[in-house]
Amino acid sequence: MNSQYLNDNGFFSKPFPITTLKYEDFKGLNISNNDFNYIIITSPKAIKILEKITLGTIGNLTKDIRIFSVGFETTRQLKKLYYTNVLQANNNSQSLHNLIVINTKKEDYGLWIAAKNRSVELEKNLLNNNRKIQIIEGYSTHPILELPKPLQMNLIEYDFLNLVIFSSRNVSITKQILENYNLFNIVENKATLYVNSDNVAKKAESLGWRNIKIIKKNFTKEFLDNIIKLP
Repeated sequence: MNSQYLNDNGFFSKPFPITTLKYEDFKGLNISNNDFNYIIITSPKAIKILEKITLGTIGNLTKDIRIFSVGFETTRQLKKLYYTNVLQANNNSQSLHNLIVINTKKEDYGLWIAAKNRSVELEKNLLNNNRKIQIIEGYSTHPILELPKPLQMNLIEYDFLNLVIFSSRNVSITKQILENYNLFNIVENKATLYVNSDNVAKKAESLGWRNIKIIKKNFTKEFLDNIIKLP
């Protein structure tokens, strides 16, 4: 979708898929409206599970329950679905942790809809602040380690490359894929890596990427619009 948006706006782009998404089934899971005081959402991917909970498929929570959202894009999607009590962090786990601690009590009970392969930092920090949470591992992302031959040739033949990556984990997966095909040094020497935060940039630098540009924009569309404006 991001690649298509760039192409539709005159910026030649090709998709480089590196992960696939799998949702859990949750047969037999029942979540009561009385069980939780708030919900934690750390990715737009979790909203599909949240909808099942609020629409009664696996629970009966209402759409006015307090939700702590990791950032702007997640909040936008929640509000489009008529969630009315969303508190928004600044696109990182530390900001989200601070927001939750300030706006909850020790006796409150939270539900975090999370990925199986999530970072444990948020969970650890909340527990250290005596916040009680239950975690639903709602989905998982898995690396796609096979690189199609046409894309291999594109990476080799183009004189320069712009790579757009939105998370530290995806930076790691991208390097792993390229190394599997002996392409990392070739790509790294001619690529500019565009990322959306200092944390992602630091991770990329630690993995050997040298030409890194940070575009700090809250929405994916705004980030891509800045890519389109590149000379």
